[in-house]
Amino acid sequence: MNKDIKIKSVKYNFAMNIILKMSSFIFPLITLPYITRTLGAVGNGKIAFASSVITYFSMFAQLGIPTYGIRVCAKCRDDKAELTKTVQELLVINGVAVILSYLALGFSIIGILKFQENSTLMLINSVSILLNAIGMEWLYQAIEQYQYITIRNLVFKIISIVLMFWLIHKPEDYIKYAILIVISAGGSYILNLINCRNFLEHRLYIGKYKFRKHLKPIFTFFALSVSISIYTSMDTVMLGFFSGDEQVAFYALSTKIKMVLATTISALGPVLLPRIVYCINNGQREKFKSYIEKSLHFVTLIAIPVTIYFVVMAPTVVDILGGEAYISATLCMQIITITIIPLGIGNVACSQILTPMGKEKYTMYSTVCGAIINFALNIVLIPRFGAAGAAIATVFAEAIIACIQIYYVRSEVRTIILHLPYMKFLTANATGIVCLILFTKYVSIGNSLVEMVVTCCLFFGIYMTVMITLGDELLQKYIIQLFYKK
Repeated sequence: MNKDIKIKSVKYNFAMNIILKMSSFIFPLITLPYITRTLGAVGNGKIAFASSVITYFSMFAQLGIPTYGIRVCAKCRDDKAELTKTVQELLVINGVAVILSYLALGFSIIGILKFQENSTLMLINSVSILLNAIGMEWLYQAIEQYQYITIRNLVFKIISIVLMFWLIHKPEDYIKYAILIVISAGGSYILNLINCRNFLEHRLYIGKYKFRKHLKPIFTFFALSVSISIYTSMDTVMLGFFSGDEQVAFYALSTKIKMVLATTISALGPVLLPRIVYCINNGQREKFKSYIEKSLHFVTLIAIPVTIYFVVMAPTVVDILGGEAYISATLCMQIITITIIPLGIGNVACSQILTPMGKEKYTMYSTVCGAIINFALNIVLIPRFGAAGAAIATVFAEAIIACIQIYYVRSEVRTIILHLPYMKFLTANATGIVCLILFTKYVSIGNSLVEMVVTCCLFFGIYMTVMITLGDELLQKYIIQLFYKK
Protein backbone atom coordinates (compact mmCIF):
# COMPACT_ATOMS: atom_id res chain seq x y z
CA MET A 1 0.00 0.00 0.00
CA ASN A 2 1.39 3.42 -1.00
CA LYS A 3 0.76 5.41 2.20
CA ASP A 4 2.25 8.59 0.69
CA ILE A 5 -0.74 8.96 -1.65
CA LYS A 6 -3.83 10.40 -0.01
CA ILE A 7 -6.91 9.99 -2.24
CA LYS A 8 -9.67 12.56 -1.84
CA SER A 9 -13.35 11.89 -2.61
CA VAL A 10 -14.74 12.20 -6.14
CA LYS A 11 -16.79 15.23 -5.04
CA TYR A 12 -13.69 16.99 -3.67
CA ASN A 13 -11.58 16.20 -6.73
CA PHE A 14 -14.42 17.31 -8.98
CA ALA A 15 -14.72 20.57 -7.05
CA MET A 16 -10.97 21.13 -7.43
CA ASN A 17 -11.11 20.36 -11.14
CA ILE A 18 -14.10 22.68 -11.60
CA ILE A 19 -12.12 25.48 -9.91
CA LEU A 20 -9.22 24.70 -12.24
CA LYS A 21 -11.42 24.71 -15.34
CA MET A 22 -13.29 27.83 -14.26
CA SER A 23 -9.95 29.57 -13.84
CA SER A 24 -9.28 28.65 -17.46
CA PHE A 25 -12.43 30.61 -18.29
CA ILE A 26 -11.90 33.56 -15.94
CA PHE A 27 -8.21 34.20 -16.65
CA PRO A 28 -8.73 34.53 -20.43
CA LEU A 29 -11.41 37.12 -19.67
CA ILE A 30 -8.56 39.11 -18.14
CA THR A 31 -5.76 38.31 -20.60
CA LEU A 32 -7.46 37.89 -23.99
CA PRO A 33 -8.90 41.42 -24.29
CA TYR A 34 -5.50 42.90 -23.45
CA ILE A 35 -3.46 40.58 -25.68
CA THR A 36 -5.77 40.76 -28.71
CA ARG A 37 -5.74 44.54 -28.60
CA THR A 38 -2.03 44.92 -27.77
CA LEU A 39 -0.55 42.41 -30.21
CA GLY A 40 -3.21 42.77 -32.92
CA ALA A 41 -4.57 40.11 -35.25
CA VAL A 42 -1.25 39.61 -37.08
CA GLY A 43 0.85 39.11 -33.94
CA ASN A 44 -1.68 36.73 -32.41
CA GLY A 45 -1.94 34.89 -35.73
CA LYS A 46 1.83 34.32 -35.83
CA ILE A 47 1.84 32.94 -32.29
CA ALA A 48 -1.15 30.68 -33.02
CA PHE A 49 0.49 29.33 -36.19
CA ALA A 50 3.82 28.56 -34.50
CA SER A 51 2.08 27.02 -31.50
CA SER A 52 -0.07 24.79 -33.73
CA VAL A 53 2.96 23.51 -35.65
CA ILE A 54 4.85 22.72 -32.44
CA THR A 55 1.79 20.83 -31.24
CA TYR A 56 2.59 18.13 -33.81
CA PHE A 57 6.17 17.70 -32.65
CA SER A 58 5.08 17.74 -29.03
CA MET A 59 2.46 15.13 -29.83
CA PHE A 60 5.15 12.88 -31.32
CA ALA A 61 7.38 13.41 -28.29
CA GLN A 62 4.55 12.55 -25.89
CA LEU A 63 3.37 9.55 -27.97
CA GLY A 64 0.32 8.22 -26.12
CA ILE A 65 1.80 8.61 -22.65
CA PRO A 66 -0.46 11.42 -21.30
CA THR A 67 -3.54 9.16 -21.45
CA TYR A 68 -1.90 5.75 -21.11
CA GLY A 69 0.14 7.00 -18.14
CA ILE A 70 -3.04 7.81 -16.22
CA ARG A 71 -4.47 4.35 -16.82
CA VAL A 72 -1.37 2.30 -16.07
CA CYS A 73 -0.35 4.35 -13.02
CA ALA A 74 -3.90 4.24 -11.61
CA LYS A 75 -3.70 0.44 -11.68
CA CYS A 76 -0.53 0.27 -9.58
CA ARG A 77 -0.84 3.38 -7.42
CA ASP A 78 -1.21 1.28 -4.24
CA ASP A 79 2.22 -0.34 -4.86
CA LYS A 80 4.93 2.32 -4.45
CA ALA A 81 7.72 0.20 -5.94
CA GLU A 82 5.69 -0.79 -9.01
CA LEU A 83 4.47 2.78 -9.47
CA THR A 84 8.05 4.08 -9.35
CA LYS A 85 9.28 1.53 -11.87
CA THR A 86 6.34 2.24 -14.20
CA VAL A 87 6.95 6.01 -14.10
CA GLN A 88 10.65 5.52 -14.86
CA GLU A 89 9.85 3.21 -17.79
CA LEU A 90 7.49 5.78 -19.28
CA LEU A 91 10.02 8.59 -18.78
CA VAL A 92 12.72 6.66 -20.66
CA ILE A 93 10.36 6.00 -23.58
CA ASN A 94 9.30 9.66 -23.47
CA GLY A 95 12.94 10.81 -23.45
CA VAL A 96 13.82 8.87 -26.61
CA ALA A 97 10.77 10.31 -28.38
CA VAL A 98 11.72 13.86 -27.30
CA ILE A 99 15.17 13.54 -28.88
CA LEU A 100 13.69 12.24 -32.15
CA SER A 101 11.10 15.03 -32.11
CA TYR A 102 13.74 17.75 -31.80
CA LEU A 103 15.71 16.23 -34.68
CA ALA A 104 12.58 16.21 -36.87
CA LEU A 105 11.83 19.82 -35.90
CA GLY A 106 15.34 20.94 -36.86
CA PHE A 107 15.13 19.35 -40.31
CA SER A 108 11.62 20.81 -40.83
CA ILE A 109 12.74 24.37 -40.07
CA ILE A 110 15.66 23.98 -42.48
CA GLY A 111 13.52 22.52 -45.27
CA ILE A 112 10.21 24.43 -45.12
CA LEU A 113 10.17 28.14 -46.02
CA LYS A 114 7.05 28.97 -43.97
CA PHE A 115 8.74 27.46 -40.92
CA GLN A 116 11.92 29.45 -41.56
CA GLU A 117 9.88 32.67 -41.57
CA ASN A 118 8.53 31.77 -38.14
CA SER A 119 11.65 29.99 -36.83
CA THR A 120 12.12 32.23 -33.77
CA LEU A 121 8.59 31.64 -32.50
CA MET A 122 8.80 27.94 -33.31
CA LEU A 123 12.06 27.49 -31.40
CA ILE A 124 10.64 29.35 -28.41
CA ASN A 125 7.50 27.20 -28.43
CA SER A 126 9.58 24.05 -28.87
CA VAL A 127 10.87 24.34 -25.29
CA SER A 128 7.43 23.05 -24.29
CA ILE A 129 8.31 19.69 -25.87
CA LEU A 130 10.89 19.01 -23.15
CA LEU A 131 8.82 20.59 -20.39
CA ASN A 132 5.78 18.42 -21.18
CA ALA A 133 7.95 15.32 -20.84
CA ILE A 134 9.43 16.16 -17.44
CA GLY A 135 6.10 17.53 -16.16
CA MET A 136 4.46 14.09 -15.78
CA GLU A 137 0.98 15.57 -15.44
CA TRP A 138 -0.38 12.07 -16.06
CA LEU A 139 1.17 10.84 -12.80
CA TYR A 140 -0.62 13.47 -10.71
CA GLN A 141 -3.93 12.72 -12.42
CA ALA A 142 -3.48 8.98 -11.89
CA ILE A 143 -2.94 9.41 -8.15
CA GLU A 144 -5.73 12.02 -8.03
CA GLN A 145 -3.72 14.96 -6.69
CA TYR A 146 -6.23 17.53 -7.91
CA GLN A 147 -5.75 19.87 -4.96
CA TYR A 148 -2.05 20.19 -5.80
CA ILE A 149 -2.75 20.53 -9.54
CA THR A 150 -5.34 23.27 -8.95
CA ILE A 151 -3.31 25.34 -6.49
CA ARG A 152 -0.17 25.05 -8.62
CA ASN A 153 -1.99 26.16 -11.77
CA LEU A 154 -3.67 29.10 -10.05
CA VAL A 155 -0.35 30.35 -8.66
CA PHE A 156 1.44 30.22 -12.01
CA LYS A 157 -1.52 31.75 -13.85
CA ILE A 158 -1.49 34.71 -11.48
CA ILE A 159 2.27 35.10 -11.94
CA SER A 160 1.91 34.98 -15.73
CA ILE A 161 -0.82 37.65 -15.68
CA VAL A 162 1.36 39.99 -13.60
CA LEU A 163 4.29 39.46 -15.98
CA MET A 164 2.05 39.98 -19.01
CA PHE A 165 0.88 43.43 -17.89
CA TRP A 166 4.44 44.30 -16.92
CA LEU A 167 6.20 43.18 -20.12
CA ILE A 168 3.69 43.25 -23.01
CA HIS A 169 2.82 46.75 -24.26
CA LYS A 170 3.03 46.90 -28.09
CA PRO A 171 2.53 44.68 -31.19
CA GLU A 172 6.27 43.99 -31.43
CA ASP A 173 6.14 42.26 -28.03
CA TYR A 174 4.63 39.08 -29.49
CA ILE A 175 8.02 37.35 -29.08
CA LYS A 176 8.07 38.26 -25.38
CA TYR A 177 4.53 36.94 -25.03
CA ALA A 178 5.50 33.61 -26.59
CA ILE A 179 8.38 33.33 -24.10
CA LEU A 180 6.04 34.20 -21.24
CA ILE A 181 3.62 31.43 -22.23
CA VAL A 182 6.43 28.86 -22.18
CA ILE A 183 7.86 30.10 -18.87
CA SER A 184 4.50 30.07 -17.09
CA ALA A 185 3.87 26.47 -18.17
CA GLY A 186 7.49 25.50 -17.52
CA GLY A 187 7.31 26.57 -13.88
CA SER A 188 4.43 24.17 -13.27
CA TYR A 189 6.21 21.26 -14.93
CA ILE A 190 9.51 21.84 -13.10
CA LEU A 191 7.59 21.92 -9.81
CA ASN A 192 5.96 18.61 -10.82
CA LEU A 193 9.39 17.05 -11.30
CA ILE A 194 10.53 18.19 -7.86
CA ASN A 195 7.29 17.24 -6.09
CA CYS A 196 7.05 13.70 -7.51
CA ARG A 197 9.67 12.56 -4.97
CA ASN A 198 6.89 12.60 -2.37
CA PHE A 199 5.07 9.74 -4.11
CA LEU A 200 7.89 7.67 -5.63
CA GLU A 201 10.83 5.70 -4.28
CA HIS A 202 14.23 7.40 -4.41
CA ARG A 203 15.92 4.68 -6.43
CA LEU A 204 16.42 3.55 -10.01
CA TYR A 205 15.30 0.16 -11.32
CA ILE A 206 18.01 -0.16 -13.98
CA GLY A 207 18.07 -3.70 -15.35
CA LYS A 208 14.50 -4.40 -14.24
CA TYR A 209 12.67 -2.23 -16.75
CA LYS A 210 10.09 -3.84 -19.04
CA PHE A 211 9.51 -1.42 -21.89
CA ARG A 212 7.86 -3.80 -24.34
CA LYS A 213 4.58 -4.16 -22.42
CA HIS A 214 4.01 -0.41 -22.74
CA LEU A 215 4.73 -0.02 -26.44
CA LYS A 216 1.51 -1.35 -27.99
CA PRO A 217 -0.92 0.72 -25.87
CA ILE A 218 1.35 3.78 -26.09
CA PHE A 219 1.39 3.65 -29.89
CA THR A 220 -2.36 3.04 -29.98
CA PHE A 221 -2.88 6.22 -27.96
CA PHE A 222 -0.29 7.94 -30.15
CA ALA A 223 -2.28 7.07 -33.27
CA LEU A 224 -5.30 8.50 -31.48
CA SER A 225 -3.37 11.71 -30.70
CA VAL A 226 -2.35 12.04 -34.35
CA SER A 227 -5.96 11.80 -35.45
CA ILE A 228 -7.13 14.30 -32.85
CA SER A 229 -4.42 16.79 -33.82
CA ILE A 230 -5.46 16.67 -37.46
CA TYR A 231 -8.86 18.17 -36.68
CA THR A 232 -7.56 20.57 -34.00
CA SER A 233 -4.18 22.01 -34.95
CA MET A 234 -4.54 21.21 -38.65
CA ASP A 235 -7.33 23.79 -38.94
CA THR A 236 -4.99 26.54 -37.80
CA VAL A 237 -2.08 25.35 -39.93
CA MET A 238 -4.25 25.12 -43.07
CA LEU A 239 -5.69 28.57 -42.38
CA GLY A 240 -2.13 29.88 -42.11
CA PHE A 241 -1.26 28.49 -45.54
CA PHE A 242 -4.55 29.28 -47.34
CA SER A 243 -5.98 32.39 -45.64
CA GLY A 244 -3.25 34.27 -43.77
CA ASP A 245 -2.52 35.41 -40.22
CA GLU A 246 -5.73 37.46 -39.75
CA GLN A 247 -8.06 34.49 -40.35
CA VAL A 248 -5.81 32.39 -38.08
CA ALA A 249 -6.29 34.99 -35.34
CA PHE A 250 -10.10 34.95 -35.77
CA TYR A 251 -10.17 31.17 -35.59
CA ALA A 252 -7.72 31.06 -32.66
CA LEU A 253 -9.93 33.40 -30.61
CA SER A 254 -13.03 31.31 -31.34
CA THR A 255 -11.34 28.00 -30.53
CA LYS A 256 -9.88 29.34 -27.29
CA ILE A 257 -13.37 30.24 -26.10
CA LYS A 258 -14.74 26.90 -27.28
CA MET A 259 -11.99 24.85 -25.62
CA VAL A 260 -12.34 26.69 -22.31
CA LEU A 261 -16.07 25.91 -22.31
CA ALA A 262 -15.58 22.30 -23.47
CA THR A 263 -12.90 21.53 -20.88
CA THR A 264 -15.04 23.03 -18.12
CA ILE A 265 -17.99 20.86 -19.12
CA SER A 266 -15.71 17.81 -19.34
CA ALA A 267 -14.13 18.52 -15.93
CA LEU A 268 -15.61 15.35 -14.45
CA GLY A 269 -13.82 13.15 -17.03
CA PRO A 270 -10.20 13.45 -15.81
CA VAL A 271 -11.38 13.04 -12.21
CA LEU A 272 -13.33 9.85 -12.96
CA LEU A 273 -10.77 8.18 -15.27
CA PRO A 274 -8.44 6.81 -12.54
CA ARG A 275 -11.44 6.02 -10.32
CA ILE A 276 -13.21 4.10 -13.10
CA VAL A 277 -10.00 2.19 -13.94
CA TYR A 278 -9.82 1.21 -10.28
CA CYS A 279 -13.49 0.10 -10.26
CA ILE A 280 -13.06 -2.04 -13.39
CA ASN A 281 -9.90 -3.72 -12.06
CA ASN A 282 -11.64 -4.52 -8.77
CA GLY A 283 -14.90 -5.79 -10.28
CA GLN A 284 -17.06 -2.90 -9.03
CA ARG A 285 -19.43 -3.01 -11.99
CA GLU A 286 -22.42 -1.22 -10.42
CA LYS A 287 -20.25 1.63 -9.19
CA PHE A 288 -18.80 1.97 -12.69
CA LYS A 289 -22.31 2.21 -14.22
CA SER A 290 -23.32 4.77 -11.59
CA TYR A 291 -20.35 6.99 -12.48
CA ILE A 292 -21.20 6.85 -16.20
CA GLU A 293 -24.88 7.65 -15.60
CA LYS A 294 -24.06 10.72 -13.50
CA SER A 295 -21.40 11.85 -15.96
CA LEU A 296 -23.68 11.67 -19.02
CA HIS A 297 -26.46 13.44 -17.15
CA PHE A 298 -24.06 16.18 -16.03
CA VAL A 299 -22.65 16.74 -19.53
CA THR A 300 -26.05 17.05 -21.20
CA LEU A 301 -27.37 19.17 -18.33
CA ILE A 302 -24.58 21.73 -18.81
CA ALA A 303 -23.50 21.46 -22.48
CA ILE A 304 -26.83 22.33 -24.10
CA PRO A 305 -27.52 25.61 -22.24
CA VAL A 306 -23.86 26.69 -22.48
CA THR A 307 -23.97 26.18 -26.25
CA ILE A 308 -27.22 28.12 -26.61
CA TYR A 309 -26.02 31.01 -24.45
CA PHE A 310 -22.70 31.50 -26.22
CA VAL A 311 -24.22 31.22 -29.70
CA VAL A 312 -26.71 33.98 -28.85
CA MET A 313 -24.19 36.14 -26.99
CA ALA A 314 -21.25 35.59 -29.38
CA PRO A 315 -21.13 39.24 -30.58
CA THR A 316 -20.84 40.45 -26.99
CA VAL A 317 -18.21 37.84 -26.07
CA VAL A 318 -16.09 38.67 -29.12
CA ASP A 319 -16.37 42.38 -28.36
CA ILE A 320 -15.15 41.79 -24.79
CA LEU A 321 -12.25 39.51 -25.71
CA GLY A 322 -11.14 40.92 -29.05
CA GLY A 323 -12.68 44.33 -29.65
CA GLU A 324 -13.62 45.80 -33.02
CA ALA A 325 -10.60 44.25 -34.77
CA TYR A 326 -12.07 40.78 -34.12
CA ILE A 327 -15.73 41.47 -34.94
CA SER A 328 -15.38 39.21 -38.02
CA ALA A 329 -14.71 36.29 -35.66
CA THR A 330 -18.34 36.34 -34.45
CA LEU A 331 -19.74 33.93 -37.05
CA CYS A 332 -16.80 31.58 -36.56
CA MET A 333 -17.42 31.50 -32.82
CA GLN A 334 -21.16 30.89 -33.23
CA ILE A 335 -20.48 27.93 -35.50
CA ILE A 336 -17.68 26.32 -33.53
CA THR A 337 -19.48 26.68 -30.19
CA ILE A 338 -21.90 23.99 -31.42
CA THR A 339 -19.08 21.44 -31.03
CA ILE A 340 -19.36 21.71 -27.24
CA ILE A 341 -22.23 19.18 -27.20
CA PRO A 342 -20.56 16.37 -29.22
CA LEU A 343 -17.24 17.08 -27.47
CA GLY A 344 -18.84 16.59 -24.05
CA ILE A 345 -20.66 13.40 -25.01
CA GLY A 346 -17.61 12.04 -26.82
CA ASN A 347 -15.49 12.71 -23.76
CA VAL A 348 -17.72 10.45 -21.67
CA ALA A 349 -17.58 7.66 -24.25
CA CYS A 350 -13.84 7.99 -24.82
CA SER A 351 -12.17 8.86 -21.52
CA GLN A 352 -14.66 7.27 -19.13
CA ILE A 353 -15.64 4.05 -20.93
CA LEU A 354 -13.38 3.06 -23.83
CA THR A 355 -10.05 4.09 -22.28
CA PRO A 356 -10.59 2.52 -18.82
CA MET A 357 -11.78 -0.70 -20.49
CA GLY A 358 -8.68 -0.86 -22.71
CA LYS A 359 -10.71 -0.30 -25.89
CA GLU A 360 -8.91 2.83 -27.04
CA LYS A 361 -8.60 1.38 -30.55
CA TYR A 362 -12.28 2.21 -31.08
CA THR A 363 -11.58 5.81 -30.10
CA MET A 364 -8.82 5.79 -32.69
CA TYR A 365 -11.20 4.47 -35.39
CA SER A 366 -13.69 7.26 -34.67
CA THR A 367 -11.07 10.01 -34.65
CA VAL A 368 -9.51 8.78 -37.89
CA CYS A 369 -12.94 9.01 -39.57
CA GLY A 370 -13.50 12.46 -38.12
CA ALA A 371 -10.01 13.63 -39.08
CA ILE A 372 -10.44 12.51 -42.69
CA ILE A 373 -13.78 14.33 -42.95
CA ASN A 374 -12.31 17.43 -41.30
CA PHE A 375 -9.27 17.51 -43.59
CA ALA A 376 -11.38 17.06 -46.73
CA LEU A 377 -13.88 19.74 -45.70
CA ASN A 378 -11.06 22.14 -44.78
CA ILE A 379 -9.64 21.89 -48.30
CA VAL A 380 -13.04 22.80 -49.76
CA LEU A 381 -14.27 25.36 -47.20
CA ILE A 382 -11.21 27.29 -45.97
CA PRO A 383 -10.27 28.90 -49.32
CA ARG A 384 -13.87 30.15 -49.70
CA PHE A 385 -15.01 30.93 -46.15
CA GLY A 386 -11.77 31.27 -44.17
CA ALA A 387 -12.13 30.79 -40.40
CA ALA A 388 -15.89 30.13 -40.67
CA GLY A 389 -15.18 27.32 -43.14
CA ALA A 390 -12.73 25.71 -40.72
CA ALA A 391 -15.38 25.97 -37.99
CA ILE A 392 -18.00 24.24 -40.16
CA ALA A 393 -15.56 21.41 -40.90
CA THR A 394 -14.84 20.98 -37.19
CA VAL A 395 -18.55 20.77 -36.29
CA PHE A 396 -19.10 17.95 -38.79
CA ALA A 397 -15.96 16.13 -37.64
CA GLU A 398 -16.85 16.30 -33.94
CA ALA A 399 -20.41 15.14 -34.59
CA ILE A 400 -19.20 12.12 -36.59
CA ILE A 401 -16.66 11.22 -33.89
CA ALA A 402 -19.23 11.41 -31.09
CA CYS A 403 -21.75 9.27 -33.02
CA ILE A 404 -19.18 6.56 -33.74
CA GLN A 405 -17.97 6.49 -30.13
CA ILE A 406 -21.51 6.23 -28.79
CA TYR A 407 -22.07 3.32 -31.19
CA TYR A 408 -19.08 1.45 -29.75
CA VAL A 409 -20.26 1.96 -26.15
CA ARG A 410 -23.97 1.45 -26.87
CA SER A 411 -24.20 -1.58 -24.57
CA GLU A 412 -23.03 0.56 -21.65
CA VAL A 413 -25.05 3.71 -22.32
CA ARG A 414 -28.21 2.64 -24.19
CA THR A 415 -30.42 2.56 -21.08
CA ILE A 416 -28.87 5.75 -19.70
CA ILE A 417 -29.42 7.70 -22.93
CA LEU A 418 -33.04 6.54 -23.22
CA HIS A 419 -33.84 7.74 -19.70
CA LEU A 420 -32.24 11.19 -19.78
CA PRO A 421 -34.83 13.92 -18.94
CA TYR A 422 -35.11 15.35 -22.46
CA MET A 423 -38.42 17.14 -21.89
CA LYS A 424 -37.00 18.88 -18.83
CA PHE A 425 -33.95 19.97 -20.86
CA LEU A 426 -36.20 21.25 -23.65
CA THR A 427 -38.53 23.16 -21.32
CA ALA A 428 -35.73 24.77 -19.30
CA ASN A 429 -33.64 25.74 -22.33
CA ALA A 430 -36.64 27.10 -24.24
CA THR A 431 -37.68 29.22 -21.26
CA GLY A 432 -34.15 30.52 -20.81
CA ILE A 433 -33.58 31.39 -24.46
CA VAL A 434 -36.92 33.22 -24.82
CA CYS A 435 -36.11 35.36 -21.77
CA LEU A 436 -32.55 35.95 -23.02
CA ILE A 437 -33.66 37.08 -26.50
CA LEU A 438 -36.38 39.35 -25.10
CA PHE A 439 -33.94 40.89 -22.62
CA THR A 440 -31.24 41.62 -25.23
CA LYS A 441 -33.87 43.03 -27.59
CA TYR A 442 -35.57 45.45 -25.21
CA VAL A 443 -32.87 46.24 -22.62
CA SER A 444 -29.78 48.23 -23.60
CA ILE A 445 -26.95 48.15 -21.05
CA GLY A 446 -24.19 49.80 -23.06
CA ASN A 447 -21.23 48.00 -21.48
CA SER A 448 -20.44 44.60 -23.03
CA LEU A 449 -18.89 43.10 -19.89
CA VAL A 450 -21.80 44.16 -17.68
CA GLU A 451 -24.24 42.89 -20.32
CA MET A 452 -22.56 39.49 -20.34
CA VAL A 453 -22.61 39.20 -16.54
CA VAL A 454 -26.28 40.21 -16.35
CA THR A 455 -27.46 37.99 -19.22
CA CYS A 456 -25.40 35.05 -17.92
CA CYS A 457 -27.01 35.31 -14.49
CA LEU A 458 -30.45 35.73 -16.09
CA PHE A 459 -30.23 32.82 -18.53
CA PHE A 460 -28.56 30.25 -16.27
CA GLY A 461 -30.57 31.38 -13.25
CA ILE A 462 -33.82 30.75 -15.14
CA TYR A 463 -32.51 27.48 -16.57
CA MET A 464 -31.43 26.09 -13.19
CA THR A 465 -34.64 27.25 -11.51
CA VAL A 466 -36.81 25.51 -14.11
CA MET A 467 -34.74 22.31 -13.93
CA ILE A 468 -34.96 22.19 -10.13
CA THR A 469 -38.69 22.96 -10.25
CA LEU A 470 -39.23 20.14 -12.74
CA GLY A 471 -37.43 17.77 -10.36
CA ASP A 472 -34.05 17.12 -11.98
CA GLU A 473 -32.45 14.53 -9.68
CA LEU A 474 -28.83 15.57 -10.24
CA LEU A 475 -29.46 19.21 -9.38
CA GLN A 476 -31.68 18.38 -6.44
CA LYS A 477 -29.09 16.03 -5.00
CA TYR A 478 -25.96 18.12 -5.42
CA ILE A 479 -27.08 21.75 -5.70
CA ILE A 480 -29.89 21.86 -3.13
CA GLN A 481 -27.88 19.70 -0.70
CA LEU A 482 -25.10 22.26 -0.96
CA PHE A 483 -27.34 24.85 0.69
CA TYR A 484 -29.41 22.58 2.93
CA LYS A 485 -26.80 20.26 4.42
CA LYS A 486 -27.73 18.71 7.67
